[in-house]
Amino acid sequence: MRVAFLKQGQEGITRRHIFALAPCLREKGVEVMELDIYEGDLQERVKELLDFSPLFVIDLDGSCLIFGEKDGQKIPIFDAFGFVHVSLFTEDPLMNFQPLLDIKDSNNFLPIVMDLKYTDSLRFLGHERSTLYMTPFIDPDSMVEPPKEKDIEAVFVGPVVDPNILANRLTQNMKENLIPFFFEVGEFLFRNPETHIFYASEYILSMFNPSFQEELNKWRQEDPQGYLKLLNDIGFYATARKRWYLLSFLEGINLRVLGAYEGEPKESHEHIETESWHEALQIIGRSYLTILSYPYSIPTGLGFLPIEVAYMESAPFIDYRATLPSFFNPGSEIITYLPLDRADLEEKLLYYLENPQEAREMGLKAKERVLNSYTPKDRCEFLFNIFQEVLSQAQQSNSG
Repeated sequence: MRVAFLKQGQEGITRRHIFALAPCLREKGVEVMELDIYEGDLQERVKELLDFSPLFVIDLDGSCLIFGEKDGQKIPIFDAFGFVHVSLFTEDPLMNFQPLLDIKDSNNFLPIVMDLKYTDSLRFLGHERSTLYMTPFIDPDSMVEPPKEKDIEAVFVGPVVDPNILANRLTQNMKENLIPFFFEVGEFLFRNPETHIFYASEYILSMFNPSFQEELNKWRQEDPQGYLKLLNDIGFYATARKRWYLLSFLEGINLRVLGAYEGEPKESHEHIETESWHEALQIIGRSYLTILSYPYSIPTGLGFLPIEVAYMESAPFIDYRATLPSFFNPGSEIITYLPLDRADLEEKLLYYLENPQEAREMGLKAKERVLNSYTPKDRCEFLFNIFQEVLSQAQQSNSG
């Protein structure tokens, strides 16, 4: 069996975990190629890929879909050359909608989502076939080891941007009649954090007058890409709104804020610039607890960041959602808060700031859970079994 992992430039935070699957598959006897399709000439990289003759090609979030032309029509090369293209979706497929719209009728595309609601996004983009689910994981070999001593009370992980700044930027070139819809859907998402953007937008649209509904429906039929961009922009705004709101609760509490920051920092908050994610991880490892706020691009799942925080032995302090207890145990491995409940957030945060040893013990338990449940080994087994099943079905189909 031959499997090719396609990369897109420099490895990012998530990609370095995903590509830890490559050595695991090699241990199972799989012949693996790792190829950066943006390194040098694309045609040369495609030739190198086709010379390798993979049965399966893996990329991240549909970022390495390659197209050719046949009889004047654009076709994905995995259909043209008969291999299966596997995309592991670590973020909402709506965020990379264009190539996914172009392959909605493909037979050789296999999406694997890391959030169950990403299936809804794929269906919205025209992908009706079955979708597989895999939980996130991290590669311990790519992580830095936590410092032995902790000297930071709490860290808040961004990016953080004043929502007014972001809204002004996003609506600057927007059709004027869409701006009220933008803010109404953003506000609904903010107050209903486990709602998928697609359902939020449809619900809010139903509350507008019939003439606007007709106008918007006509526009999204004529310009589906423009509508999908609008949905993504609303998600970015709602995330900024939620994080800015949380930081306003925490004004006056000593807090280190990591990640990009746009806006006026709150009182007692220090924004820390880092040159690499490894440097940011070291700061997280120095903190007793790390406050996280889910982006709306992760509607129900866990994401990679809480697992990284847990590995660094900093107690993850994370907004509660119904699916969370299936990943970590609230109260023993993680701390949860209700994102719109100021009293709940302040009460829990102050308690653990006054009892840092309890936060430290929770961080240690969280790391133990990571090492037992969130490493590449089990995910590699899952992926290998899928490939075996696909090959078996293909052989049965050919023999029949």
